[in-house]
Amino acid sequence: MGFSMRLLWILLVPTIPISDFGLMYEYAKEIQQGNFTGFHNYAYFARFAHDTITVLYFSIFYNLKSNPLIIIKFMNVLFSTLAIYYMYKIVEQIYDVWLGLLAAFLLAIFPPFIMYNSQTMSENIAITFYLISVYYFMLVINKKKKFHGNELRNLCFCGLALAMANMFRMVGSVFLIAYIMYLILFRDVRKLYFLMPFMLLTYFIPIFLISSILIYNGITETHLWNSKEPIWTSVLKGTNFESNGHWNVEDAKLPEIYNHDPDKITQASKQIIKERLLNASPQKISTFYLYKFGSEWADPDMSAYEWATKNIPESSPTANLIRKLKSEILIVTTLFYLFLLYFSIKSLLRNRDRPEEISFFLLLFCGFVILLLITEAQARYAFVISWIFIILAIGGLKGRHVTDFKIQRSRSIKYSDLLRFLLSNGLS
Repeated sequence: MGFSMRLLWILLVPTIPISDFGLMYEYAKEIQQGNFTGFHNYAYFARFAHDTITVLYFSIFYNLKSNPLIIIKFMNVLFSTLAIYYMYKIVEQIYDVWLGLLAAFLLAIFPPFIMYNSQTMSENIAITFYLISVYYFMLVINKKKKFHGNELRNLCFCGLALAMANMFRMVGSVFLIAYIMYLILFRDVRKLYFLMPFMLLTYFIPIFLISSILIYNGITETHLWNSKEPIWTSVLKGTNFESNGHWNVEDAKLPEIYNHDPDKITQASKQIIKERLLNASPQKISTFYLYKFGSEWADPDMSAYEWATKNIPESSPTANLIRKLKSEILIVTTLFYLFLLYFSIKSLLRNRDRPEEISFFLLLFCGFVILLLITEAQARYAFVISWIFIILAIGGLKGRHVTDFKIQRSRSIKYSDLLRFLLSNGLS
């Protein structure tokens, strides 16, 4: 069902790559023709080297077709569908098969995970690999099942999948910190000293090797994690009171003012940030960050509808229909998001019977909250971790209704029964 809904969306909604997504898609054609100047000097992808792997990935499809947009979108659908399966596997490890199926169903119908498939964004691939990484981590920390010494193998797969995900969307460090903190806080530290180096090696070595190969072959000039535009410019935008921490022209011009010199940009950014925070009252700062937190997590579709429908050709037979249905789509998305938030909060209030593994997801969520408070705010930045609300909500849905309601492993699942369960449990 998840595959069908995603495929139908990309066929009906002729999304055109715009903004950063458009630059990545268009420059991939240049890459296929052997032009790597976009990765050199102070070109866009030299300044934002974290997009390098995504651009190279898009360039592969130009070998198949002169305009491979539909192929890239179809690959997004395949990756997103695979994410549904790994959502099932993760929740099945924490709870049981039934709740795993329920989590998969919720991710299958989660609107942003349908709408973003038509846009050429790296998160469509990265999220799947992040879920794979989390799944192998769950195999290691699961107390209910014994894996007879396979913890080492699973941690290596966890690190490798995390490396793949990070190369498409570089927030892997947040996951890595959450992994380490969880093992320190909730697992045997003596075992940690033996196992952790293997996960770290399988995470860092692939990234370093691929980055070094790209530099050696003259494709890029800097490592993937070392963009020529310092991370401090993102932090600078994130402290702009007038723009509520979002992108703004004033801060975006700073690299040009200093001729893209990384050292001067870093120094200037730190000075402006210091002045802003020291000259603002504690009340102004607290209000600013509270608003920034709310604006980051209060968008039900993480701006998916906007990014998927902006600049749709008027000639498209479905364009007007999609625009007419905007209100209905956003209402359904909002109700679904509120549903997830309600049961997530309900789950967190259940301290006595909450599985210990949920503490990992709380650590992970807190890590992203801190990251997005520090850096530039955009609603779509929360998309890469928004699946976490499904896992948290499952704990709120778990209870008498779930234990009384059984779904047997069979070739067909009665989704009407599943929907009735959701409605009755939600109303109760």
